[in-house]
Amino acid sequence: MLLLFTKQTNFNLSGVQYQFNQETMTMTIEKGVLDKQVVEKQVTSQDALDVMLQINEADQLWKMNIYLISLFAAVFIALFFTPLRPKKYYKWYVFMYFIFLVTFVIWDVTVHKELAGKLAVTLKGL
Repeated sequence: MLLLFTKQTNFNLSGVQYQFNQETMTMTIEKGVLDKQVVEKQVTSQDALDVMLQINEADQLWKMNIYLISLFAAVFIALFFTPLRPKKYYKWYVFMYFIFLVTFVIWDVTVHKELAGKLAVTLKGL
């Protein structure tokens, strides 16, 4: 369902989308998720490349997150709500699950904050 939402709305956590016209060297940047602010600027090819690479990196990270969130949800269901629930060393499985989950969340938030900061600096420089 999350993947379908992402495909239909072209959503990513950075909240920034772009369109680049090579003929006129103009870049249209849409900021925001629900309330979009559209800015159109004439840019150099290097500036356009910097913006595009950062937005694409954030988009790829979000797409990877969709699959990892689905994996964590499936493991959660398997651990707590199905007959597949391990009978031996159950507490260790739960402990390891939460360790992996917390590690993933910390890593993901850190990377997204770093990307958002770099993207904000790049967009201000345009």
